[in-house]
Amino acid sequence: MGRLTGKNILMIIPVDYYNEDELEIPHKIFTDEGANVIIASGKIKKAVGMKTGYRMPDRLIVDAMEGITGDTYVTTGGQRQIRGIFHGTVIVGGTGTRKHLWKDKLVRLLLVDRHRSEFAVAGIGLGIGCLAEASLVENLEVTVDADAAKKPFLEILDQGKAILVNEDVIVHDRVVTGRDASAAEAFARAVVEEVAKITKIK
Repeated sequence: MGRLTGKNILMIIPVDYYNEDELEIPHKIFTDEGANVIIASGKIKKAVGMKTGYRMPDRLIVDAMEGITGDTYVTTGGQRQIRGIFHGTVIVGGTGTRKHLWKDKLVRLLLVDRHRSEFAVAGIGLGIGCLAEASLVENLEVTVDADAAKKPFLEILDQGKAILVNEDVIVHDRVVTGRDASAAEAFARAVVEEVAKITKIK
């Protein structure tokens, strides 16, 4: 049994131009640790990677808002209870992330809700921009190579009041940031550590 057996991780990718390594390397590590990994996107279509990869998402982002849609629903007194939830939510980077996910209100709501509910949230590469948009990195160190980063990325991090540090991975209060694809394995291991600590079931 892996460390994440019984845990659910949501990985969000843009509808196109996601970074293959930032998706596939963590996805394999999460799966190897026993996690149930769900990939969500803005459209149910084959997402094209930045190189030659492609990935069909499992569901729409909107269908991930309440946890695992399609899980068994328990009705008591007319109230719907969802039995499955996401213990970790990971935003994958790539050039499409800036265009399709940074300003996505559902992504912002999802991240804020998951973090407020004491679950882990994470971003790698340009995925960190979504954490900044959700005001989850205010006055926190986030890992960014400021010399290599392009102006729009630096601007969104500045608006999010992040403190930029050129390290591979930074973890603070269930928020994990990974610099880029070169840090994908270390990033994934850090997410595993955070998700493994979570004992909440709802």
